[in-house]
Amino acid sequence: MNPLDLVIAALRSLRGNLTRSILTILMVTIGVGSVITLVAVGNGTTEQVNKQVASLGASAVFVSPAGDNYGSKSASFTRADRDALASDPLGSAIDLVAPVVDGTSKAVAGSASASPQVVGTTPDYFSITNARLSAGRFFTTTDELTDQSVAVIDATLQTALFPDGSSAVGRTILVENIPLLVVGVLAPTAVDSMYGSMGGVGTFYAPLDLVEATLTGYHELGSIALSATSPAQVDTAKSQAAAIFAARGEATPSFYSSDQLRETLGGTQESLSSLLSSIAAISLLVGGIGVTNVMLLTVRERIREIGVRKALGAGPISLASQFVLEATGLSVIGGALGVAVAGFATLFPINGVMPIVDGATVALAAGLSIAIGVFFGTYPAVKAARMNPVAALRVGV
Repeated sequence: MNPLDLVIAALRSLRGNLTRSILTILMVTIGVGSVITLVAVGNGTTEQVNKQVASLGASAVFVSPAGDNYGSKSASFTRADRDALASDPLGSAIDLVAPVVDGTSKAVAGSASASPQVVGTTPDYFSITNARLSAGRFFTTTDELTDQSVAVIDATLQTALFPDGSSAVGRTILVENIPLLVVGVLAPTAVDSMYGSMGGVGTFYAPLDLVEATLTGYHELGSIALSATSPAQVDTAKSQAAAIFAARGEATPSFYSSDQLRETLGGTQESLSSLLSSIAAISLLVGGIGVTNVMLLTVRERIREIGVRKALGAGPISLASQFVLEATGLSVIGGALGVAVAGFATLFPINGVMPIVDGATVALAAGLSIAIGVFFGTYPAVKAARMNPVAALRVGV
């Protein structure tokens, strides 16, 4: 038989077993669709994490006091440490420096109350952490110098204190019975989760002097935030900060930067993507096994046909080619439908993540669907080609 006759015969056979063919196509469709969709979800999750990490500020470095062998802080920071980091000639790669004191306090607005995280710092902190506003403004150096009782809160705290959905900007909240004017609301960033929202009730930021004078008292700084002169200088800035502390006779502090968080989460995302890909690959393998099962049943049902064709002179290659074409046809149709289904599914967010389809993954999944037809259809095809024509003609006699 010529190639065109083989294709026509294969299509006729598939149409003759329509229900079985549809079920086989469905298995391949699920496998291919799963591969593309799950990998797209993994890509979307990775992209989402990278954007959240970027919100910390690509050049940001968070410095914590040195700890002892049990994880407790054995040293503390002072304002003199902040000043040294900001002005020491050794810190040529250090740009902005912001001291941080933190704690928890009770905040009240009307009948609503919450116990948010308190962060006392300077305006440079917002630049270091690449903070963004959803409304209002940041507090400024002028606010600090004129002892203004102002605060910037995050979106979580705004929701907790103003559950009716109204804006907190321009409203006064009481923090430990001290009235503070809310001048800005932060857009959600990874900084919120990094510093903690203390049970999900949010954080408010106020000038360092105001927080120390009214809430926490004058004591050591909880941490220091600094920024490198560029993202490429982050490691240099860490080394220079360590050298400045060493020159002051102080223990080397702990450093944490957004690139470390990206590396940590990146490893987690790679593991997640691998897991999702493995699950999808299993679905594709199941589809391949289904193709094999269907083709074996097809060979069994068509033993007499095979015997007649061999008796009429059909060669092993011709017989094998027809069955391989049938298996490949099922896989190609299933693969095409799988790509279409995945393309539609990835148009919408999945569990809060917007999938990102990778062209290479689509090509790989489509290629695998064809390979499945060839690979899993080969054994039944070879079995049919090797069949004894005399024994085949006796079947059913």
